[in-house]
Amino acid sequence: MARIDRRAACLIFMLAFFSAAGSTRADDASTLRVYDIAAHPLDTALDIYIRASGTQVFYETALTAGLTAKPVNGRFTPGAALAELLTGTGLIARRTDSDAFIILAAPRQQSVLAGLATASGLLFMTALQRGVVDALCRSERTRPGAYKVALEIWIAPSGMFQRTSLVGSTGDLERDRAVVAALSGVSIRVAPPSDSLQPFILSIGARPPDQTGDCSG
Repeated sequence: MARIDRRAACLIFMLAFFSAAGSTRADDASTLRVYDIAAHPLDTALDIYIRASGTQVFYETALTAGLTAKPVNGRFTPGAALAELLTGTGLIARRTDSDAFIILAAPRQQSVLAGLATASGLLFMTALQRGVVDALCRSERTRPGAYKVALEIWIAPSGMFQRTSLVGSTGDLERDRAVVAALSGVSIRVAPPSDSLQPFILSIGARPPDQTGDCSG
């Protein structure tokens, strides 16, 4: 079972070797499982869902406070089960490249993505992509392609990475430490959008650089 992490999830950037933010992907029918989740408070229901599905879910506790999950009974894929559980809550789930889900309020998601579409937001996203890729490509151990993991990154107004932590693991403890070390003190020299919440959560997909063009410079 995947390690269970519940972290404040404000944004997901999927850039170059990340997929588009808020993208959806069809669940594989082979992941069908039987779920029996009652109408618990949403936080409790999500904990039960995480254990039952073996799937990571990132969300802000402020979003789920006071909400009640819809009962989920039957055979579902992880995505379908989570969508059923969130029915009527005003929240939506989006899948990341690391086979996790992020929960967002639908109106907020639209607002966040609109903000990132501005010229300054696109400049920041491009710089963030370049900074992360360049840092990880400097070592064979951290070179993208052979692993997938989600990262939390706190970025100062100067564009310097103040802190980085992994959400879960790459499956190799030495690589985990190497990834965090590689991103320590990185500066992209571009300020994050002023209305951005932190940390930024990035999901690195296990796609070979010869397909993505990463590490080719």
